[in-house]
Amino acid sequence: MNHIALRDTILPRGGGTNGKSPIFAPKGTTIYTNQYVLHRDEKVFGNDVESFNPDRWDSVNCKPTSWEYMPFGGGPRACVGQQKALVEAAYTVAKIAQVYKGLESRDDRDWEDEWKLTAKNVNGCKVNFCKLNLRTIYLLKSPGS
Repeated sequence: MNHIALRDTILPRGGGTNGKSPIFAPKGTTIYTNQYVLHRDEKVFGNDVESFNPDRWDSVNCKPTSWEYMPFGGGPRACVGQQKALVEAAYTVAKIAQVYKGLESRDDRDWEDEWKLTAKNVNGCKVNFCKLNLRTIYLLKSPGS
């Protein structure tokens, strides 16, 4: 995500050795938001920012503000598809959870990063969806039981 200064602008912070001083951006300056760095701030996400830890979101200590975690950007020019993407993701996960009990890795290849707007594994990801035994579930929840 980037923005271009339409006029000489003083940003309230980002300058100085600690990043807390104002910084001047002349007209025409392109200003980038580095999502990789933003989403790995140890003051916000803890010391283990490079490790996969979904439990960090349950922590009382990990409550990023809307400007510390912004996968869809922020402010008036945030991604217009944010709500659509979140609804689609929730719907997809709910439908998968109705039919499958989990995932099993079917991939013994090493993870190899590729960084663009988002991160991904160059090799892709091979998984197996483990089906639920729907007959057993039906018998457990049959009428009159």
